[in-house]
Order: sequence, then structure tokens, then C-alpha cells
Amino acid sequence: MNQTKQAIETRGKVIVTILLIIFGIGIVYPVLSMACSSLSSKKVIKTMPASLVPIEGKKVEINGQECDLFHIEIDGKEMQLAHTGKQDKQWVYADPNNPSETYLAAPATPDQRVRTVKFNWSNFPEALQKADFARYIGNTLLILVISTFGAVLSSTLVAYGFARFAFKGRNILFMVLLATMMLPAQVSLIPSFLIYKWLGWYDTYLPLTVASFFAASAWNVFLIRQFMMGLPIELDEAAKMDGCGPFRNLLYVIIPQCTAVLITITLNSAVYWWNEYFYSLIYIQSRELFTVSLGLQSFDALYFNNSGIKGAATMVMLVPPVLLFFFFQRYFIQGTVVSGVKG
Repeated sequence: MNQTKQAIETRGKVIVTILLIIFGIGIVYPVLSMACSSLSSKKVIKTMPASLVPIEGKKVEINGQECDLFHIEIDGKEMQLAHTGKQDKQWVYADPNNPSETYLAAPATPDQRVRTVKFNWSNFPEALQKADFARYIGNTLLILVISTFGAVLSSTLVAYGFARFAFKGRNILFMVLLATMMLPAQVSLIPSFLIYKWLGWYDTYLPLTVASFFAASAWNVFLIRQFMMGLPIELDEAAKMDGCGPFRNLLYVIIPQCTAVLITITLNSAVYWWNEYFYSLIYIQSRELFTVSLGLQSFDALYFNNSGIKGAATMVMLVPPVLLFFFFQRYFIQGTVVSGVKG
């Protein structure tokens, strides 16, 4: 009986492992594809199915001239020969090992090219030099720091009120707050734009930062509130007996217990503002105020036919959020789990 149970459990673990590997490949493949694309050049050969590594036609130097190398059949024998010129309707080919030995044959097709894997690492410095990414990163970090601070501060205060104070209509107000998550951003876009335009905030960072100080994200409030609800009410009573008021109780008792969820909110907000594109596109017009997302968009428009340069710029901008998640992943997991204080 025990052996049968162990066999079932082992089979289940194997199936789950296989499914995780399949889904993992599905998630990782687009990133790997973009990373490999960032190392390609305009001369990359398109293959079906698409190759993860950049493949180009191999070239050799013949008499100081760079020539393409092809698979050519001469007298029933396939050879790798370099195309050096034309004679009438035929091509002239030369042996790379013996350039003086030439052949005449029909023009080669692209499929006959000798292929080689070539990684163009120069794409990264070239991409960073072709646009003012240092300015874009600085602009994005400014918005990120201000908006993240405002989001964490305001969300914590609002969540504290909903979690630790009993007042009439609290549950109704909380439900109304949660209902705002169901509204598409486009619903409030035109009224917000008209207000910000009237205030003279258009083409500034104010529309992107001020709203964060008013708990604009109902999800942040919900997450912090649920975490605070799991804390024993005896903590508040003990703090009150020690002479702590509501704000001191929040600062010295509640917040230290909510470190994980607050770090999670901070990281989520930071990643959001690093990648934010929609509102930046609406409210920012001057190029010197562009964020990373707007800079990448304009960069893509300029170099739409050079996938290597575009991929390199995108990969560089992808590094900061990936590093954030890599170093703080345990806070992402811990912060989203509603738990209380043990013992």
C-alpha cells in the first residue's frame, strides 16, 4: 500500500516537473530570442524555424577583397568557394586556400551560402551612443523615486485607517476603493488630461508624480491593509498603554511588522515606473523630458530595420528590473502572503 502511494506521488512529481519545465521554456524563450537578436547585425540570415543564435554568411578575404563564401559543386564534388566576380552569365569562384585557382559556375543562391555564428557585441556600446539614454535613465529615476515614495507613504496611511480604525461606513468605502480597480485607465484619461492641462502641468512630471501621493493604486492599499489585518490587535493596545498615539503606533509598531509587504509595494512600484509608457506618452512632449520607455520607442522608430541595435538597447534597459527581482524575490513572495505574527 505504501509502495503504491509512493509510486503515485513520484509520478505526480514527475508530471509537475515536466509541466514546469515546459511552461518555463515558454516564458524564457522570448527573452532568449531577444537577447540573441541583440547580438545580430543587418547581415543576419533569417531561418525557418527561427534560430536563437545569429547566423551570417561567412566571408573570406581574397586579394584584399572581402568575398562571400558558397557551397559550390565542381565536377561532382562540393567545395567551399569564394565569389570574386562575374564573367558573362557565370560567376567566378576562387579557392580560399589557393586564390589563384578559379572556377566558372552558375550564380549561387542565398541557400548555398556558408553560414557561421557571429555575435556582434559592439551592438551594445553602439546603441548607447546613438541616443541619449543617460538622460532618459536619469529622468525615469527621478519619476520613479518620487512616485514610489508617494505611493508607499499614501497607501500605508490609507491602509492603516482601513485596517486598525473602526468607523461608520468603513467597509462600504473600502468596497468603493476596490471597485476603482475595475475601471479602465482610459475612463479617467480625458478628465485628468483636461485638469492637468488647465493647471499648466502638461509637459511636466507633475501628472506622473502628484497622483501617487493620493493612494492612486487601490491594489497597494488592499495588499497593505490585508497584511495589517493579520497583525494582533493586542499590539495596538500595548502601544496605547505605553503612551503611543496613532501615528507613533504606526511608525514604531505597525510598520516594522509590515516590512515585507512594504518592500514588495516599493519594488512593484519601482518596476512599474521604470516600464511605464502610456501616461508618459500622453503628458510628456519635450524630448529632453523623455523617459526610458519613450526613448526606446523613438529609438525603435529610427532604427526599425536594425534588429541588433534595437535588441541591444532593449536588453540594457531590461537589466535594472531583472536585477531588482533577482535580489529581492523573497520579498515579492513573502509580501504577497497575508500572515500574522507568530508567538
